[in-house]
Amino acid sequence: MSSALFDLDAVSRGLAFGPSRHELFNSVKADPAQPLVIQAPPGSGKTTIVPPTAANALAGRGLDGRVVVTQPRRVAARAAARRLAQLDGSKLGDRVGFSVRGERMLSDRTKIEFATAGLMLRRLLADPDLDGVSALIIDEVHERSIDTDLLLAMANQVSELRDDLSLVVMSATLHAQELSQLLARDAPAPVLSAQSAQFPVQELFDSFSGQRNTERGLSHDYLRHVARSALKHSELANRAAGQPVDTLVFLPGAGEVQRVCSYLEASGARSFALHSQISSREQDSILGVPDVAEPARIIVSTSIAESSVTVPRVHLVVDAGYSREPRRDEGRGFSGLVTVVSSRAAATQRAGRAGRLGPGTVVRTLDAKSFAAAPAHSTPEIRTADLVDAGLTLAAWGAPRGEGLSMWEQPPAATMRADQQVLHALDAVDESGRITALGERMSKIPTDPRTARALLEGTARFGAKAAAEVVAMLAGSERVASADLGELLAALRRTSHPGHRSWAREAKRLAALAPAGKDGNAARPQAAADAVAGICALAYPQWIARRMGPAEYLLASGTRASLPRGSHLEHFEYLAVAEVSRTGGGAMIRKAAGIDFDTACELLPQMHRIRDTAQLLDGRISARRIESFGEIELSSKPIKVTGELGLQAAQAALAEQGLAVFGTQEGFEALRRRMAVAHRLLGEPFAPMDEASLIARAEDWLTPALRQLAAGKSAAKIELHSALRTLLPWEHAHDFDELVP
Repeated sequence: MSSALFDLDAVSRGLAFGPSRHELFNSVKADPAQPLVIQAPPGSGKTTIVPPTAANALAGRGLDGRVVVTQPRRVAARAAARRLAQLDGSKLGDRVGFSVRGERMLSDRTKIEFATAGLMLRRLLADPDLDGVSALIIDEVHERSIDTDLLLAMANQVSELRDDLSLVVMSATLHAQELSQLLARDAPAPVLSAQSAQFPVQELFDSFSGQRNTERGLSHDYLRHVARSALKHSELANRAAGQPVDTLVFLPGAGEVQRVCSYLEASGARSFALHSQISSREQDSILGVPDVAEPARIIVSTSIAESSVTVPRVHLVVDAGYSREPRRDEGRGFSGLVTVVSSRAAATQRAGRAGRLGPGTVVRTLDAKSFAAAPAHSTPEIRTADLVDAGLTLAAWGAPRGEGLSMWEQPPAATMRADQQVLHALDAVDESGRITALGERMSKIPTDPRTARALLEGTARFGAKAAAEVVAMLAGSERVASADLGELLAALRRTSHPGHRSWAREAKRLAALAPAGKDGNAARPQAAADAVAGICALAYPQWIARRMGPAEYLLASGTRASLPRGSHLEHFEYLAVAEVSRTGGGAMIRKAAGIDFDTACELLPQMHRIRDTAQLLDGRISARRIESFGEIELSSKPIKVTGELGLQAAQAALAEQGLAVFGTQEGFEALRRRMAVAHRLLGEPFAPMDEASLIARAEDWLTPALRQLAAGKSAAKIELHSALRTLLPWEHAHDFDELVP
């Protein structure tokens, strides 16, 4: 690894954070083990300056390990590495490199490595000591992604155990004091603040009077308005500047990005889509410095360009004002992305893209009233998102459900309990939440635990290629109107499909991760439909569904959901479901495949149960044998009540209904009142006679009555008077009638 120091004057020239590097250098060099919090506004240059400053300071202490910097998004990690390498005058992948899913540019000389938070989490699980790393810098913690929250907690724990690891946490918003307390050792962690010298950004509103957001995302009319606004203001900005000015348009998702690009192209504009589904080469082309003679561009992006990315020549931002955020439906047990008005903090970050290189303008297509009413900050993902992946990570770290781990915010208990049940159904954790051998293997696959399990077990049954192709499809965002996964897979295999390249790239990556072995790639061929349904079932066991009516299904989780109108899947009695979304009044199946019930039972034996149950009905205990698949009841037949089963039902009835189970008995109630008087006047050894006390002591006096009930006797015919007399103190059993007439 290269020992040459970075030229900090060259790296920090013209950046607002530049003067603060001296304080940072001195702090890190004086005590590398002391965590630091850095607070600096967007556009100040902290992502560029802090890593080489820390590297130089640590080198001054003889600590020559790598400095790893995490970003929430792949495009940000790649862009930050490229920019620092340019400022350093070195080749990307030499002194400065990056690691993201499916791509690495590193060498033995790499001193600073940019990586995603998710990748760093998996590296921590594989190497908790972070061997060869001298500093870990966690950037953009204010975005509160689940991966960043987990990484912060786990890295803090490692930092406490290593006196030669520097932990630096960077935020663009006012969370510094909270972070300072979280990272406290003997005292709160020091906070280094810097002001931004960002250029002024003029704010304009070009609002839309119609419906902006719908159940299926932003309306087509609103997207046309955004495209028209971008085109109009781009022409104005370029006319005023007299030279090419690029425009950056923010939209919530890739679908909206593609639609706006098509509207712009139809108007003759040069538009470029920027989102996570395009290739790295396409991203590099957009984020690279364009030729001086290249005409103005309109770059239409998702939130990936919101932070840690400088897009050359951009002096105009058009913000549609919406974001895609995760939301969990606790009642139905599923989660997904919803389109919501962006927080004002996110809007400020987006506007800042226009003022990084000079004075700029932001055009908001929300009206001023809606913008003012937007939430101040985005909701942290840990409060609203699916926590199955986080749950597996915590279990693999040895902190099931986050127990014993100091986190910025503990995961919601109800969500964590529900997602632990999902992990248990996947055989990833045991009943106590500890990770299993299969869970350990799943945690090493960089994908959702459900699809990781499907890849591992599906490879042996269907072959690595089929398993990888189906898992890549399940993990993607593409859909078809019918919700049929078989139809979707056939479409994705066609090179003309818009999602083909990203799907094929992901399938290739997953195939390389598939387990090798005698049953792996050599598995016997299976029909494509069987592979799609089987792998889907392995990934989502709680979403096997049975038809309950026309196009209506009951999931094994207990939730009811419907197929889209006209879907040809409705002739299947059973479905393997991969995606469910909320609709106005219920749930809609978005991805599914028909599956044979016997196949589902073979693949998921833990979901298929036969159990005997008994309960009190109309004063008598009755029993039934119930066959079920999860919460789907397949059959229920009456059976003879056995002693133990009947006693459990009798005890359950007593716990639920109290002594009312046995009806009103005058003799019993009279004796109970007299014994209550004795307790009130004489105290011990007479026992209290309130119902709670009597039920608490049921084992001492009520067991014979409960056994009679369990044996089939009607509750109304079971006499309690004699049973209650057994609670009389033995020394007063003969004279009780005289004591209390």
